[in-house]
Amino acid sequence: MQRKKSFLLTLIMGLLFLFMINSTSIFAAGNTEEDQKNDRNRSTLRILTSFRIKSMNPVKQGFWYSEFGSAELLMKWDRDFTIKPWVLKSLDQIDELRWRLTLRPEVKFQNGKKLDAEALAALMCRQLELSPSAKANLPGTQVKIISEYELELITQTPNPTVPNILAEESVFPIYDVELVDSVGEEYEKLAGKGMFTGPYTVVSLNDQELILNRNEQYWQGVPPLSEVKVGFVSDDQAKMLAVEHDEADIAIYVPSEAKILYQGRDDVFFVTAPNTREGVRLVFNQRSAPFNEISVRKAFGMGINYEVIANNILNGVYEVARGYYPSGFPFSVYNQKYDMNKAIKTLSEDGWKLGKDSIRVKKGQRLHIVMLIYPQQPDLVPIATAIQAQLKEIGFEMEIISVDGINQVMKEDRIPWNCSLVFNSAISGGGVPQLHRYIHSKGDRNYGGINDANLDALIDELQVTFNNDKRIELLKTIQDLIVAKNGYQFFVANKLFPAVVSKAYRNYLPSHNWQHVTFETKPSE
Repeated sequence: MQRKKSFLLTLIMGLLFLFMINSTSIFAAGNTEEDQKNDRNRSTLRILTSFRIKSMNPVKQGFWYSEFGSAELLMKWDRDFTIKPWVLKSLDQIDELRWRLTLRPEVKFQNGKKLDAEALAALMCRQLELSPSAKANLPGTQVKIISEYELELITQTPNPTVPNILAEESVFPIYDVELVDSVGEEYEKLAGKGMFTGPYTVVSLNDQELILNRNEQYWQGVPPLSEVKVGFVSDDQAKMLAVEHDEADIAIYVPSEAKILYQGRDDVFFVTAPNTREGVRLVFNQRSAPFNEISVRKAFGMGINYEVIANNILNGVYEVARGYYPSGFPFSVYNQKYDMNKAIKTLSEDGWKLGKDSIRVKKGQRLHIVMLIYPQQPDLVPIATAIQAQLKEIGFEMEIISVDGINQVMKEDRIPWNCSLVFNSAISGGGVPQLHRYIHSKGDRNYGGINDANLDALIDELQVTFNNDKRIELLKTIQDLIVAKNGYQFFVANKLFPAVVSKAYRNYLPSHNWQHVTFETKPSE
C-alpha cells in the first residue's frame, strides 16, 4: 500500500508541475491571481464536474439545473431517505388515482412571476407531452386546476410511487413555460431570464462552464453564495489539481484513489456521502451468446470478488455490493456473493471446457466477451480491470472498450458488446425501485433485452400495490428472480459519492442524490 501511495504521489506531483507551467484556467474567467482573489471575496463557489451541460432546453437538460442549485422539484428525497415537499406545501392522496398538490404561495420564478397552479399545470402538461421520463413514469396522467395554488394529478392507473416520482430530477423540473415557449428552439436566449425558481440564476452557459448568480429574491431567503461557477472538466487529474492549485473549490466524480492521495493533508480534503443509492450496474446483453445462457451469467456474477473490489481496488470508498439494492432498505436481499468454485462448476457442467490457453470453449466458441465502460466515471477503469483479472481465473477472456454515450451505444448496438458497467441506481432519485425502467421487458433502459413474463407480472403488480408489507414481499421475490435464479443483472459496488474539496469547503457533504449545490451549500466556518 505504501509503494502504491508513493507512486501515486510522484505521479500527481509530476502532473502538477506540468499543469502549473502549461495550463490555462479551468474557467473562462478568473485566469489571473487577482481574478481568483475576487472570486473568493465575492463568495464564489467553483465546482468541477465530468459531465457537460449541453443546453438550456429544460426537457432534455433540466435535470442538470436542479443538481447545481438553479432548478427545483416538487418533492425531494432527503438525506434521511424520506420524501418531503420542496416547492410544494403539501401532497395529499385523495384516492388510488387522484393526488392533491398544494403550492407554497411564496415561491416565485427567478424572473419575479409567481408559481401558481396555472403555471404548474402548464409545466406538468408540457413535460407529460415532451419528456420521455415524465411519460414513462406517469403515462396517461391528467392535471386539473382546483384553485389558485391547488391542483389535482389524476393517474391513469393506481400509482403508489407518485410522491417519489415528483422527486425525480428529470420528471418535473420547475420552469417558466411561457418564457421557454417564447424562445422557440433558441434555448441559449434563456440565459439571464430567470426561468427557474432556485437560489441561483443562470447567467451564461458555454462548452466550458455554467455561470450562476445569487437569486436575491429567493423564496427561502438570501442564498449564502454570490456566484456559482460550474466547470466541465473530463480529466480527473486536472480536476483534482485545480483544487490543489486554488482554481476550484470542489471536484466531483473523482477517482477513489484520491482517498490515498489526500490522506493527512490539511489544505485539500477527500470527502464522501454518508450513505448511498448509486452503484455500478453490470448489464448483460442477453440477445446474443454467451450471455443468452443463464449458466454463463450466473457464473460471471459468482466470479466477481465484490469485497476485494470495494475494499481494496476502490479503497473503501464504496460499500460492498451484496445484492441488487444497497444496504439500509427494508426490502434489500443479500443474495449475491463471490464463489469461484461454484462458478467453475457451473460453467463446466454446462459444457464450457478449459482450452489450452485457460480460456473456456463450448462447441468451438471461445468464452470471449466485450465489456463496455465510459470515460466520465474514472473508477470504471480499475473496476473493469479487476473483473477482467478475476474472471480470467475461471476461464473468461474479456476485452474492455471505453465509449462515450454508452447508453446510446447499448441501445442502438453501435458496436458488438456482451456486457457493460454503468453508474446508476436500482433506486431512483425519488427513492423508488427502478424495475420498470431497467428490468421490465418494455423498460426504456432495458438495454440487455431481459424478457421474462413472470418478472414483468410481478413488476406490474408492484406498480399498483399501496400496501407496504406487500410491496416488500414482492420486491424480495423479484430480487430472487433477478439475481439468484436468472442472473439477469448484478451490482458490482455501491458508491459513497466522493469529492475532493479545498480547505474552505472541508465540511462539504456530497449528495446521495446528485444535488451538488443547494441553498445550504456554503464555505466551512
